[in-house]
Amino acid sequence: MLQKNISFIVDEWCFVPNEGQIQFADTLVTIDNRISKLLEYFCLNPGLTHTRDELIEHVWGGTVLTDQAVTQAVFELRKLLKKHSQKQSSYIVTVTKRGYRFDGEVKVEAIAVQKPVQRPVQESVQDSVTKVAPEPDVITASVQRTIETESQIEPQPSSLPQTKSNKSRLPVIVLTLIVIALSSLLIYQHQINGPKDAVNASRHLSHYEFRYAVLNISEDVVDKPELYGVVIKLVEHIGFYSNIRVVKSEEHRKLAAVELNFSTAPSRDGKKLRLLVQYHNRVSDQTHLNRRYSTNFARFHETFPNMIDDLLRAMYIKIPEEDMERDISVFPKNPEALKSLMTATGFTYLGVDFDSAVEHFRKARELVPDNAYATAVSYISEIMSVFSSDKDEQAELIEDLNQEYSLALASILEKSNNPKVCEAYAILALSEGKPDQALQVLLSIPYNQHTPLTYLLLAKAEEARGHTDGAKELYLQATQNTSSPVALEIASPLFFDSNLDSLIKELSSNKVEHEH
Repeated sequence: MLQKNISFIVDEWCFVPNEGQIQFADTLVTIDNRISKLLEYFCLNPGLTHTRDELIEHVWGGTVLTDQAVTQAVFELRKLLKKHSQKQSSYIVTVTKRGYRFDGEVKVEAIAVQKPVQRPVQESVQDSVTKVAPEPDVITASVQRTIETESQIEPQPSSLPQTKSNKSRLPVIVLTLIVIALSSLLIYQHQINGPKDAVNASRHLSHYEFRYAVLNISEDVVDKPELYGVVIKLVEHIGFYSNIRVVKSEEHRKLAAVELNFSTAPSRDGKKLRLLVQYHNRVSDQTHLNRRYSTNFARFHETFPNMIDDLLRAMYIKIPEEDMERDISVFPKNPEALKSLMTATGFTYLGVDFDSAVEHFRKARELVPDNAYATAVSYISEIMSVFSSDKDEQAELIEDLNQEYSLALASILEKSNNPKVCEAYAILALSEGKPDQALQVLLSIPYNQHTPLTYLLLAKAEEARGHTDGAKELYLQATQNTSSPVALEIASPLFFDSNLDSLIKELSSNKVEHEH
Protein backbone atom coordinates (compact mmCIF):
# COMPACT_ATOMS: atom_id res chain seq x y z
CA MET A 1 0.00 0.00 0.00
CA LEU A 2 1.31 3.45 -0.90
CA GLN A 3 2.60 5.38 2.08
CA LYS A 4 1.28 8.81 2.91
CA ASN A 5 3.35 11.90 2.10
CA ILE A 6 4.92 10.34 -0.99
CA SER A 7 5.44 12.26 -4.22
CA PHE A 8 6.31 11.15 -7.75
CA ILE A 9 8.80 13.27 -9.72
CA VAL A 10 8.62 13.03 -13.52
CA ASP A 11 10.82 15.45 -15.46
CA GLU A 12 9.97 18.93 -14.12
CA TRP A 13 6.56 18.09 -12.59
CA CYS A 14 5.64 16.56 -9.23
CA PHE A 15 2.54 14.51 -8.43
CA VAL A 16 1.30 14.21 -4.82
CA PRO A 17 -1.40 11.48 -4.71
CA ASN A 18 -2.47 12.19 -1.13
CA GLU A 19 -3.50 15.72 -2.14
CA GLY A 20 -4.58 14.91 -5.69
CA GLN A 21 -2.35 17.67 -7.04
CA ILE A 22 0.25 17.99 -9.80
CA GLN A 23 2.79 20.78 -9.48
CA PHE A 24 3.96 21.73 -12.96
CA ALA A 25 6.64 24.30 -13.67
CA ASP A 26 4.24 27.23 -13.77
CA THR A 27 0.95 25.99 -12.35
CA LEU A 28 -0.62 23.78 -9.70
CA VAL A 29 -3.46 21.54 -10.92
CA THR A 30 -5.91 19.65 -8.71
CA ILE A 31 -7.30 16.47 -10.26
CA ASP A 32 -10.28 14.35 -9.24
CA ASN A 33 -9.96 11.06 -7.39
CA ARG A 34 -10.49 8.98 -10.53
CA ILE A 35 -7.63 10.57 -12.49
CA SER A 36 -5.44 10.67 -9.39
CA LYS A 37 -5.70 6.89 -8.85
CA LEU A 38 -4.96 6.22 -12.51
CA LEU A 39 -1.83 8.41 -12.54
CA GLU A 40 -0.70 6.90 -9.22
CA TYR A 41 -0.90 3.38 -10.70
CA PHE A 42 1.02 4.43 -13.81
CA CYS A 43 3.73 6.09 -11.67
CA LEU A 44 4.08 2.95 -9.56
CA ASN A 45 4.49 0.82 -12.71
CA PRO A 46 6.36 2.90 -15.32
CA GLY A 47 7.36 1.19 -18.56
CA LEU A 48 4.89 -1.66 -18.10
CA THR A 49 1.94 -2.31 -20.39
CA HIS A 50 -1.44 -2.59 -18.67
CA THR A 51 -4.61 -3.97 -20.20
CA ARG A 52 -7.97 -2.32 -19.60
CA ASP A 53 -8.92 -5.23 -17.33
CA GLU A 54 -5.79 -4.67 -15.23
CA LEU A 55 -6.59 -0.98 -14.87
CA ILE A 56 -10.17 -1.76 -13.87
CA GLU A 57 -8.94 -4.26 -11.28
CA HIS A 58 -6.12 -2.20 -9.74
CA VAL A 59 -7.36 1.36 -10.20
CA TRP A 60 -11.12 0.97 -9.86
CA GLY A 61 -11.09 -2.02 -7.52
CA GLY A 62 -12.81 -4.35 -9.97
CA THR A 63 -15.84 -2.10 -10.39
CA VAL A 64 -17.70 -2.98 -13.58
CA LEU A 65 -16.78 -0.32 -16.14
CA THR A 66 -17.16 -0.02 -19.86
CA ASP A 67 -14.10 0.29 -22.09
CA GLN A 68 -15.31 3.80 -22.85
CA ALA A 69 -15.00 4.81 -19.17
CA VAL A 70 -11.36 3.66 -19.06
CA THR A 71 -10.61 5.29 -22.41
CA GLN A 72 -12.16 8.56 -21.21
CA ALA A 73 -10.04 8.59 -18.02
CA VAL A 74 -6.85 7.93 -19.99
CA PHE A 75 -7.81 10.61 -22.51
CA GLU A 76 -8.35 13.23 -19.77
CA LEU A 77 -5.01 12.39 -18.11
CA ARG A 78 -3.14 12.54 -21.41
CA LYS A 79 -4.69 15.89 -22.26
CA LEU A 80 -3.77 17.31 -18.85
CA LEU A 81 -0.13 16.19 -18.97
CA LYS A 82 0.35 17.35 -22.55
CA LYS A 83 -1.13 20.77 -21.82
CA HIS A 84 0.95 21.61 -18.74
CA SER A 85 4.24 19.70 -19.06
CA GLN A 86 7.24 21.48 -20.57
CA LYS A 87 7.84 18.58 -22.96
CA GLN A 88 4.18 18.83 -24.04
CA SER A 89 4.11 15.06 -23.82
CA SER A 90 1.12 12.95 -22.86
CA TYR A 91 3.52 10.28 -21.43
CA ILE A 92 0.88 7.55 -21.90
CA VAL A 93 1.40 5.37 -24.95
CA THR A 94 -1.25 3.13 -26.49
CA VAL A 95 0.11 -0.35 -27.18
CA THR A 96 -2.00 -1.79 -29.99
CA LYS A 97 -4.26 -4.65 -28.92
CA ARG A 98 -2.57 -4.76 -25.50
CA GLY A 99 -3.30 -1.64 -23.48
CA TYR A 100 -1.45 1.41 -22.16
CA ARG A 101 2.12 2.12 -21.03
CA PHE A 102 3.50 5.08 -19.05
CA ASP A 103 6.73 6.28 -20.68
CA GLY A 104 8.68 8.40 -18.25
CA GLU A 105 11.38 8.13 -15.63
CA VAL A 106 9.68 8.26 -12.23
CA LYS A 107 11.41 9.14 -8.97
CA VAL A 108 9.69 8.50 -5.66
CA GLU A 109 10.40 10.96 -2.88
CA ALA A 110 9.16 11.29 0.69
CA ILE A 111 7.69 14.65 1.65
CA ALA A 112 8.73 16.22 4.93
CA VAL A 113 5.57 17.35 6.64
CA GLN A 114 5.18 19.06 9.97
CA LYS A 115 3.16 16.91 12.29
CA PRO A 116 -0.04 18.67 13.37
CA VAL A 117 -0.57 19.26 17.04
CA GLN A 118 -2.83 16.54 18.32
CA ARG A 119 -5.97 17.89 19.91
CA PRO A 120 -8.79 15.95 21.49
CA VAL A 121 -11.72 15.41 19.19
CA GLN A 122 -15.07 16.78 20.10
CA GLU A 123 -17.24 14.42 22.11
CA SER A 124 -20.40 16.05 20.87
CA VAL A 125 -21.54 19.26 19.31
CA GLN A 126 -24.43 21.10 20.93
CA ASP A 127 -27.65 19.26 20.22
CA SER A 128 -30.17 21.83 21.39
CA VAL A 129 -30.97 25.37 20.45
CA THR A 130 -32.31 27.82 22.96
CA LYS A 131 -32.87 30.59 20.43
CA VAL A 132 -34.15 30.55 16.87
CA ALA A 133 -31.33 30.04 14.39
CA PRO A 134 -31.04 32.43 11.44
CA GLU A 135 -31.03 29.44 9.09
CA PRO A 136 -32.78 26.74 11.09
CA ASP A 137 -32.08 23.53 9.20
CA VAL A 138 -29.95 22.04 11.92
CA ILE A 139 -27.32 19.40 11.48
CA THR A 140 -25.40 18.56 14.61
CA ALA A 141 -22.01 16.99 14.35
CA SER A 142 -20.72 14.51 16.79
CA VAL A 143 -17.57 12.46 17.16
CA GLN A 144 -17.89 8.92 18.46
CA ARG A 145 -15.23 7.46 20.68
CA THR A 146 -14.99 3.81 21.55
CA ILE A 147 -12.49 2.47 24.03
CA GLU A 148 -12.14 -1.26 24.13
CA THR A 149 -10.44 -3.04 27.01
CA GLU A 150 -9.65 -6.66 27.49
CA SER A 151 -9.02 -8.29 30.80
CA GLN A 152 -6.82 -11.29 31.10
CA ILE A 153 -7.48 -13.97 33.65
CA GLU A 154 -4.61 -16.06 34.92
CA PRO A 155 -5.67 -19.39 36.29
CA GLN A 156 -4.32 -19.97 39.77
CA PRO A 157 -2.55 -23.27 40.29
CA SER A 158 -3.97 -25.42 42.99
CA SER A 159 -2.21 -28.01 45.05
CA LEU A 160 -3.74 -30.90 46.96
CA PRO A 161 -1.98 -32.68 49.76
CA GLN A 162 -1.26 -36.27 49.03
CA THR A 163 -0.81 -38.98 51.62
CA LYS A 164 0.11 -42.59 51.35
CA SER A 165 -3.32 -43.60 52.58
CA ASN A 166 -4.95 -41.84 49.62
CA LYS A 167 -2.94 -43.61 46.91
CA SER A 168 -5.90 -45.81 46.05
CA ARG A 169 -8.07 -42.72 45.40
CA LEU A 170 -5.48 -40.99 43.21
CA PRO A 171 -7.05 -41.92 39.82
CA VAL A 172 -10.45 -40.62 40.97
CA ILE A 173 -8.93 -37.35 42.22
CA VAL A 174 -7.00 -36.83 38.97
CA LEU A 175 -10.11 -37.48 36.89
CA THR A 176 -12.10 -35.04 39.02
CA LEU A 177 -9.44 -32.35 38.61
CA ILE A 178 -9.44 -32.82 34.83
CA VAL A 179 -13.23 -32.43 34.71
CA ILE A 180 -13.07 -29.27 36.85
CA ALA A 181 -10.27 -27.83 34.72
CA LEU A 182 -12.17 -28.47 31.49
CA SER A 183 -15.33 -26.93 32.93
CA SER A 184 -13.41 -23.85 34.06
CA LEU A 185 -11.86 -23.54 30.62
CA LEU A 186 -15.26 -23.70 28.93
CA ILE A 187 -16.67 -21.07 31.29
CA TYR A 188 -13.62 -18.84 30.69
CA GLN A 189 -13.94 -19.16 26.90
CA HIS A 190 -17.65 -18.34 27.12
CA GLN A 191 -16.88 -15.21 29.15
CA ILE A 192 -14.24 -14.10 26.68
CA ASN A 193 -16.09 -14.98 23.47
CA GLY A 194 -19.57 -14.05 24.64
CA PRO A 195 -19.27 -10.26 24.24
CA LYS A 196 -17.49 -10.64 20.90
CA ASP A 197 -20.27 -12.90 19.61
CA ALA A 198 -22.81 -10.31 20.74
CA VAL A 199 -20.92 -7.56 18.94
CA ASN A 200 -20.63 -9.65 15.80
CA ALA A 201 -24.33 -10.41 15.93
CA SER A 202 -25.21 -6.75 16.33
CA ARG A 203 -22.95 -5.89 13.41
CA HIS A 204 -24.14 -8.56 11.04
CA LEU A 205 -23.79 -7.35 7.46
CA SER A 206 -27.53 -7.49 6.89
CA HIS A 207 -28.06 -5.03 9.76
CA TYR A 208 -26.16 -2.18 8.12
CA GLU A 209 -28.21 0.60 6.55
CA PHE A 210 -26.57 2.39 3.63
CA ARG A 211 -28.91 5.38 3.97
CA TYR A 212 -27.49 6.15 7.43
CA ALA A 213 -24.28 8.12 7.80
CA VAL A 214 -22.35 9.07 10.93
CA LEU A 215 -20.85 12.55 10.77
CA ASN A 216 -17.56 12.92 12.67
CA ILE A 217 -16.18 16.47 12.82
CA SER A 218 -13.00 17.12 14.79
CA GLU A 219 -12.69 19.96 17.27
CA ASP A 220 -10.13 21.80 15.14
CA VAL A 221 -12.77 22.15 12.39
CA VAL A 222 -15.47 23.22 14.85
CA ASP A 223 -13.11 25.90 16.19
CA LYS A 224 -13.08 27.50 12.73
CA PRO A 225 -16.69 28.51 11.88
CA GLU A 226 -15.83 29.11 8.21
CA LEU A 227 -14.58 25.50 7.83
CA TYR A 228 -17.49 24.15 9.84
CA GLY A 229 -19.81 26.01 7.48
CA VAL A 230 -18.07 24.47 4.45
CA VAL A 231 -18.55 20.98 5.94
CA ILE A 232 -22.24 21.67 6.62
CA LYS A 233 -22.83 22.84 3.05
CA LEU A 234 -20.81 19.91 1.67
CA VAL A 235 -22.92 17.37 3.58
CA GLU A 236 -26.06 19.23 2.49
CA HIS A 237 -25.09 18.94 -1.19
CA ILE A 238 -24.13 15.27 -0.81
CA GLY A 239 -27.67 14.78 0.50
CA PHE A 240 -29.05 16.43 -2.65
CA TYR A 241 -27.47 13.79 -4.88
CA SER A 242 -27.75 10.70 -2.67
CA ASN A 243 -30.24 9.25 -0.20
CA ILE A 244 -27.96 9.34 2.85
CA ARG A 245 -29.30 10.61 6.14
CA VAL A 246 -27.02 11.88 8.90
CA VAL A 247 -28.00 10.12 12.13
CA LYS A 248 -27.17 10.96 15.72
CA SER A 249 -29.09 8.62 18.00
CA GLU A 250 -27.02 5.71 19.33
CA GLU A 251 -29.46 3.18 17.91
CA HIS A 252 -29.17 4.54 14.37
CA ARG A 253 -25.41 5.11 14.60
CA LYS A 254 -24.91 1.38 15.18
CA LEU A 255 -26.78 0.66 11.94
CA ALA A 256 -24.98 3.27 9.82
CA ALA A 257 -22.90 1.81 6.99
CA VAL A 258 -21.17 5.11 6.22
CA GLU A 259 -18.83 7.36 8.17
CA LEU A 260 -17.98 10.86 6.97
CA ASN A 261 -14.91 12.18 8.81
CA PHE A 262 -13.66 15.77 8.67
CA SER A 263 -10.53 17.21 10.27
CA THR A 264 -7.68 19.56 9.41
CA ALA A 265 -4.17 18.71 8.25
CA PRO A 266 -1.15 20.75 7.08
CA SER A 267 -0.21 21.02 3.41
CA ARG A 268 2.85 19.11 2.20
CA ASP A 269 5.10 22.11 2.89
CA GLY A 270 3.52 22.59 6.31
CA LYS A 271 2.64 26.22 5.58
CA LYS A 272 -1.06 25.94 4.68
CA LEU A 273 -4.11 24.44 6.34
CA ARG A 274 -6.02 21.72 4.53
CA LEU A 275 -9.43 20.16 5.13
CA LEU A 276 -9.02 16.39 5.40
CA VAL A 277 -12.07 14.49 4.10
CA GLN A 278 -12.52 10.77 4.66
CA TYR A 279 -15.23 8.39 3.49
CA HIS A 280 -15.25 5.11 5.41
CA ASN A 281 -17.52 2.18 4.66
CA ARG A 282 -18.21 0.01 7.70
CA VAL A 283 -19.42 -2.95 5.63
CA SER A 284 -16.03 -3.51 3.98
CA ASP A 285 -14.16 -1.65 6.75
CA GLN A 286 -12.37 0.27 4.00
CA THR A 287 -11.66 3.98 3.63
CA HIS A 288 -12.45 4.84 0.01
CA LEU A 289 -11.54 8.52 0.23
CA ASN A 290 -8.75 10.11 2.26
CA ARG A 291 -7.78 13.44 0.72
CA ARG A 292 -6.74 16.92 1.78
CA TYR A 293 -8.38 19.95 0.14
CA SER A 294 -7.47 23.61 -0.03
CA THR A 295 -9.15 25.95 2.47
CA ASN A 296 -8.44 29.02 0.34
CA PHE A 297 -11.81 30.59 -0.51
CA ALA A 298 -10.33 32.03 -3.71
CA ARG A 299 -10.28 28.41 -4.94
CA PHE A 300 -13.73 27.49 -3.53
CA HIS A 301 -15.42 27.03 -6.93
CA GLU A 302 -12.68 24.56 -7.86
CA THR A 303 -12.30 22.77 -4.53
CA PHE A 304 -15.95 22.44 -3.48
CA PRO A 305 -17.13 20.54 -6.60
CA ASN A 306 -14.05 18.31 -6.35
CA MET A 307 -14.99 17.36 -2.79
CA ILE A 308 -18.57 16.61 -3.83
CA ASP A 309 -17.47 14.58 -6.85
CA ASP A 310 -14.90 12.56 -4.88
CA LEU A 311 -17.39 11.71 -2.13
CA LEU A 312 -20.08 10.72 -4.63
CA ARG A 313 -17.61 8.53 -6.54
CA ALA A 314 -16.75 6.81 -3.25
CA MET A 315 -20.48 5.97 -3.06
CA TYR A 316 -20.52 4.91 -6.73
CA ILE A 317 -22.72 7.83 -7.70
CA LYS A 318 -22.21 9.87 -10.85
CA ILE A 319 -24.27 12.97 -11.56
CA PRO A 320 -24.28 15.21 -14.66
CA GLU A 321 -21.66 17.94 -14.40
CA GLU A 322 -24.17 20.57 -15.45
CA ASP A 323 -26.35 19.72 -12.42
CA MET A 324 -23.48 20.23 -10.02
CA GLU A 325 -22.36 23.42 -11.75
CA ARG A 326 -25.90 24.80 -11.55
CA ASP A 327 -26.22 24.07 -7.83
CA ILE A 328 -22.78 25.44 -6.90
CA SER A 329 -23.11 28.52 -9.08
CA VAL A 330 -25.52 30.00 -6.52
CA PHE A 331 -22.53 30.83 -4.32
CA PRO A 332 -20.76 34.14 -5.07
CA LYS A 333 -17.27 34.24 -6.59
CA ASN A 334 -16.04 36.91 -4.18
CA PRO A 335 -13.71 35.11 -1.67
CA GLU A 336 -14.54 37.46 1.23
CA ALA A 337 -18.28 37.10 0.63
CA LEU A 338 -17.89 33.31 0.50
CA LYS A 339 -15.95 33.28 3.74
CA SER A 340 -18.61 35.44 5.42
CA LEU A 341 -21.39 33.14 4.22
CA MET A 342 -19.60 30.00 5.43
CA THR A 343 -18.70 31.64 8.75
CA ALA A 344 -22.33 32.64 9.27
CA THR A 345 -23.45 29.10 8.41
CA GLY A 346 -20.95 27.71 10.91
CA PHE A 347 -22.17 29.99 13.70
CA THR A 348 -25.78 29.13 12.85
CA TYR A 349 -25.34 25.37 13.10
CA LEU A 350 -23.14 25.56 16.16
CA GLY A 351 -25.92 27.51 17.86
CA VAL A 352 -23.52 29.56 19.96
CA ASP A 353 -23.55 33.08 18.50
CA PHE A 354 -26.57 33.93 16.36
CA ASP A 355 -25.85 37.66 16.46
CA SER A 356 -22.47 37.02 14.79
CA ALA A 357 -24.18 34.80 12.24
CA VAL A 358 -26.59 37.59 11.29
CA GLU A 359 -23.71 40.05 11.03
CA HIS A 360 -21.77 37.80 8.66
CA PHE A 361 -24.84 37.12 6.48
CA ARG A 362 -25.38 40.88 6.31
CA LYS A 363 -21.71 41.49 5.42
CA ALA A 364 -21.90 38.94 2.59
CA ARG A 365 -24.92 40.70 1.11
CA GLU A 366 -23.11 44.05 1.27
CA LEU A 367 -20.11 42.57 -0.56
CA VAL A 368 -22.24 40.95 -3.31
CA PRO A 369 -25.61 42.79 -3.37
CA ASP A 370 -26.59 41.19 -6.70
CA ASN A 371 -26.06 37.60 -5.54
CA ALA A 372 -29.40 35.81 -5.07
CA TYR A 373 -28.15 33.35 -2.45
CA ALA A 374 -26.55 36.05 -0.29
CA THR A 375 -29.74 38.14 -0.45
CA ALA A 376 -31.97 35.18 0.47
CA VAL A 377 -29.97 33.96 3.47
CA SER A 378 -29.53 37.52 4.72
CA TYR A 379 -33.32 38.02 4.72
CA ILE A 380 -33.93 34.62 6.35
CA SER A 381 -31.45 35.33 9.14
CA GLU A 382 -32.81 38.84 9.76
CA ILE A 383 -36.45 37.80 9.97
CA MET A 384 -35.73 34.70 12.08
CA SER A 385 -33.90 36.91 14.55
CA VAL A 386 -36.95 39.16 14.79
CA PHE A 387 -39.26 36.17 15.46
CA SER A 388 -36.93 34.94 18.18
CA SER A 389 -36.58 38.33 19.85
CA ASP A 390 -40.20 38.46 21.07
CA LYS A 391 -40.08 42.27 21.00
CA ASP A 392 -43.22 44.40 21.31
CA GLU A 393 -42.55 46.01 17.92
CA GLN A 394 -42.09 42.62 16.20
CA ALA A 395 -44.83 43.27 13.62
CA GLU A 396 -43.30 46.62 12.63
CA LEU A 397 -39.81 45.12 12.29
CA ILE A 398 -41.10 42.32 10.07
CA GLU A 399 -42.98 44.80 7.89
CA ASP A 400 -39.82 46.90 7.49
CA LEU A 401 -37.77 43.84 6.49
CA ASN A 402 -40.41 42.75 3.97
CA GLN A 403 -40.40 46.20 2.37
CA GLU A 404 -36.61 46.11 2.16
CA TYR A 405 -36.37 42.67 0.58
CA SER A 406 -39.67 42.00 -1.23
CA LEU A 407 -38.78 43.63 -4.56
CA ALA A 408 -35.36 41.99 -4.69
CA LEU A 409 -36.73 38.53 -3.86
CA ALA A 410 -39.58 38.83 -6.38
CA SER A 411 -37.15 39.95 -9.09
CA ILE A 412 -34.76 37.07 -8.37
CA LEU A 413 -37.59 34.54 -8.29
CA GLU A 414 -38.67 35.53 -11.81
CA LYS A 415 -35.20 34.62 -13.14
CA SER A 416 -34.74 31.24 -11.44
CA ASN A 417 -36.12 29.05 -8.68
CA ASN A 418 -33.01 29.03 -6.53
CA PRO A 419 -34.15 26.84 -3.58
CA LYS A 420 -32.90 29.25 -0.93
CA VAL A 421 -34.65 32.15 -2.68
CA CYS A 422 -37.85 30.08 -2.75
CA GLU A 423 -37.59 29.50 0.99
CA ALA A 424 -37.01 33.22 1.59
CA TYR A 425 -39.97 34.20 -0.59
CA ALA A 426 -42.17 31.64 1.19
CA ILE A 427 -41.25 33.22 4.52
CA LEU A 428 -42.22 36.60 3.14
CA ALA A 429 -45.56 35.24 1.89
CA LEU A 430 -46.35 33.50 5.19
CA SER A 431 -45.48 36.63 7.16
CA GLU A 432 -48.04 38.49 5.02
CA GLY A 433 -50.72 35.82 5.57
CA LYS A 434 -50.51 34.22 2.10
CA PRO A 435 -50.09 30.46 2.73
CA ASP A 436 -51.31 29.43 -0.75
CA GLN A 437 -48.64 31.55 -2.39
CA ALA A 438 -46.01 30.20 -0.01
CA LEU A 439 -47.04 26.61 -0.79
CA GLN A 440 -46.86 27.20 -4.55
CA VAL A 441 -43.33 28.59 -4.32
CA LEU A 442 -42.08 25.85 -1.98
CA LEU A 443 -43.41 23.07 -4.21
CA SER A 444 -41.32 24.48 -7.08
CA ILE A 445 -38.15 23.45 -5.20
CA PRO A 446 -36.77 20.14 -6.58
CA TYR A 447 -37.69 17.37 -4.16
CA ASN A 448 -34.10 16.22 -3.68
CA GLN A 449 -33.16 19.73 -2.49
CA HIS A 450 -35.72 20.01 0.28
CA THR A 451 -34.10 21.04 3.56
CA PRO A 452 -35.51 20.90 7.12
CA LEU A 453 -36.46 24.56 6.64
CA THR A 454 -38.41 23.63 3.49
CA TYR A 455 -40.45 21.08 5.45
CA LEU A 456 -41.04 23.50 8.34
CA LEU A 457 -42.38 26.14 5.95
CA LEU A 458 -44.53 23.58 4.11
CA ALA A 459 -45.95 22.48 7.47
CA LYS A 460 -46.71 26.07 8.46
CA ALA A 461 -48.41 26.71 5.13
CA GLU A 462 -50.58 23.57 5.46
CA GLU A 463 -51.45 24.39 9.06
CA ALA A 464 -52.47 27.91 8.04
CA ARG A 465 -54.71 26.37 5.38
CA GLY A 466 -56.38 24.15 7.99
CA HIS A 467 -54.71 20.87 6.95
CA THR A 468 -53.41 19.83 10.37
CA ASP A 469 -52.84 16.15 9.52
CA GLY A 470 -50.64 17.00 6.55
CA ALA A 471 -48.85 19.60 8.68
CA LYS A 472 -48.01 16.95 11.29
CA GLU A 473 -46.45 14.73 8.63
CA LEU A 474 -44.34 17.62 7.35
CA TYR A 475 -43.26 18.66 10.84
CA LEU A 476 -42.02 15.12 11.42
CA GLN A 477 -40.08 15.14 8.14
CA ALA A 478 -38.31 18.31 9.27
CA THR A 479 -36.83 16.38 12.21
CA GLN A 480 -35.45 13.45 10.20
CA ASN A 481 -31.87 14.70 9.86
CA THR A 482 -31.61 16.08 13.39
CA SER A 483 -32.76 13.12 15.49
CA SER A 484 -34.31 15.66 17.86
CA PRO A 485 -37.37 17.93 18.14
CA VAL A 486 -35.23 21.09 17.87
CA ALA A 487 -36.74 21.96 14.49
CA LEU A 488 -40.22 21.91 16.03
CA GLU A 489 -39.15 24.20 18.86
CA ILE A 490 -37.92 26.62 16.18
CA ALA A 491 -41.13 26.38 14.14
CA SER A 492 -43.63 26.73 16.96
CA PRO A 493 -43.62 30.57 17.22
CA LEU A 494 -43.06 31.35 13.53
CA PHE A 495 -45.77 33.51 11.91
CA PHE A 496 -48.39 32.20 14.37
CA ASP A 497 -48.32 30.01 17.48
CA SER A 498 -48.48 26.29 16.70
CA ASN A 499 -49.30 23.89 19.50
CA LEU A 500 -46.57 21.32 18.91
CA ASP A 501 -46.06 20.38 22.57
CA SER A 502 -47.51 16.88 22.23
CA LEU A 503 -45.40 16.11 19.14
CA ILE A 504 -42.25 17.49 20.81
CA LYS A 505 -42.96 15.42 23.94
CA GLU A 506 -43.51 12.28 21.90
CA LEU A 507 -40.24 12.74 19.99
CA SER A 508 -38.31 13.56 23.16
CA SER A 509 -39.61 10.51 25.05
CA ASN A 510 -38.87 8.29 22.06
CA LYS A 511 -35.30 9.59 21.97
CA VAL A 512 -34.82 8.94 25.69
CA GLU A 513 -36.10 5.36 25.31
CA HIS A 514 -33.63 4.67 22.50
CA GLU A 515 -30.73 6.14 24.48
CA HIS A 516 -31.49 3.85 27.41
